[in-house]
Amino acid sequence: MEDFHSKELVTRRGLKYTYYVSPTGNSTDQSPALLFLHGFPDSAHLWTDVISALGPLANKIIIPDCLGYAGTAKPTDTNLYAYKDQAEDLLNILSAEEARSSIIIGHDWGSALAQRTYLHKPHLFKGVVLVNIGYMVPATEPFNLAAFNAYTEKAIGYPQFAYWDFFTAPDAVSIVENNLERMWQVLHGDVDDWMKTLFCVPNAMCDFLLGSEEVPLKPYAQQSRWKDAFIHQFRPGEFESALHAYKAAAWNIQYSSDSTIPRNELVINAPMLFIACTKDPVCRPELMDAAKEGGLVPRLKEVTVEAAHWSPMERPGEIAGHIGEFLGQF
Repeated sequence: MEDFHSKELVTRRGLKYTYYVSPTGNSTDQSPALLFLHGFPDSAHLWTDVISALGPLANKIIIPDCLGYAGTAKPTDTNLYAYKDQAEDLLNILSAEEARSSIIIGHDWGSALAQRTYLHKPHLFKGVVLVNIGYMVPATEPFNLAAFNAYTEKAIGYPQFAYWDFFTAPDAVSIVENNLERMWQVLHGDVDDWMKTLFCVPNAMCDFLLGSEEVPLKPYAQQSRWKDAFIHQFRPGEFESALHAYKAAAWNIQYSSDSTIPRNELVINAPMLFIACTKDPVCRPELMDAAKEGGLVPRLKEVTVEAAHWSPMERPGEIAGHIGEFLGQF
């Protein structure tokens, strides 16, 4: 993305966004803009190799640093991270770029934001691409983290979101910021069932961060460009904003946001591509089952990639190949 133009925009609610725009490409009905959204704990930089592998496109590409990350504002009020309000921020960016037709593409929490942004403004999007996290249907009841983990422990053998207890704890920020090198190992360790062990066992992530054990890194994570970007992004005091995604979900800010969407408007009628990853024990492909069984994704195409959670880094060529094939229908 070295040739992308870096831009800044203050949204209507007064939050500064940094985003990147391809030097070529148009936004038309035949070539809709591509809006890429990253997740935790990344930035627009996440999509670098995917964009490179896509090659020249007729489409304009827009990649923001999402709220709370890198060059974008980092508000401390968790309420400001509600999906419906972040969706409005993204629409401000699309408007500034005169992108009247778009395909929204998201990974991790960026996938959650992508699907919610579509639900709030479906007429603006011709397609949806979700990577690692499928369409999670807005709930009819408030989220209960303890109950969810108890249910998944019975259903799949482990508490799927055990690490949320750490990420929503008051001391999480200081522990992570004082151990950023070890946090990189938490995210990208190259050990069998590493993510399941660290993310899905109570207290395991915190214990590792405060410990001294060293583990090998996945090949992509050994590249200094990825690690350096991570370390530089989270200077002292700047990791807190990355955790608001978890707090907004756990504290039911997102439930309140989702409640503004009428229940009869939950169908994603646009073509959708879901790129599921076989080695992701947290964002399991089955999270999509409710949407499929409810008939809420009538134009869904599913593909599978042999990768763990950070698939845009681990398998950028495959991710780009599936996205490129998906774009062929527009």
